[in-house]
Amino acid sequence: MAFAGKVVVLGGDFRHILPVIPMGSRQDIVQASINSSYLWDHCSVFNLTRNMRLASSDISEDNSEVNEFAKWLIQIGDGFTGDSTDGESKVLIPDDMLINDTEDGFTELVHFVYPNIVSNLNHTDYFKKRSILAPTLEVVNEVNNSIMSRLPGEQKVYLSSDSLCVEEGLPLHQICLKEGVPVMLLRNIDQSNGLCNGTKIQVRHLGNHVIEYIILTGDQTGRVVLIPCMDMIPNNDTLPFRFRSRQFPLIV
Repeated sequence: MAFAGKVVVLGGDFRHILPVIPMGSRQDIVQASINSSYLWDHCSVFNLTRNMRLASSDISEDNSEVNEFAKWLIQIGDGFTGDSTDGESKVLIPDDMLINDTEDGFTELVHFVYPNIVSNLNHTDYFKKRSILAPTLEVVNEVNNSIMSRLPGEQKVYLSSDSLCVEEGLPLHQICLKEGVPVMLLRNIDQSNGLCNGTKIQVRHLGNHVIEYIILTGDQTGRVVLIPCMDMIPNNDTLPFRFRSRQFPLIV
């Protein structure tokens, strides 16, 4: 009997996160997915009927525009939108979702998402509903540096203290922050108090080893919290080195 007769809940969306197979091919990754396993025949699939990422307290479920956008996202995930060739698809994005092409489209994007950012630093609702998504870490850094340069105040740089077993290794990690900057948690720190992976928070005070934030999302919105620098000890046998670092579990 599968799972020794116990009820097992497999959460998540296979279209979002695939298994990580070091140096694996596309076929290796697909074969490692749970729906390629012999156990899949013993599973019952339950589909959610509401897009929780689009849902919020001030958006009605009957909002036709939101519903149409949710359907469009599902069609992209299912591969029903766009022309597919050799595993790659070209999707046409509706004009109302695009910013007109200009000489400095990146600046236009920042102004579009964060208009009058300096005058709204003390308004928690301003950052609560605004984010810029990026495809790579390089673009994330570019976005962070651009927004940081627009904010007043002194910038504080936090470095992780790495101790490597060999001379060659990862470069020192750093994060640059200013008071008022919105950031996002990358780890579950205290779920009962709203400090979960993906929670948006805003910097209130920068200390040497502790940073003060105000929570922007979730049922703990408005609560002031202190997050210390934490030990990070990755354990990956495929890396030729081992290291310990102290860093803040967040991203700008």
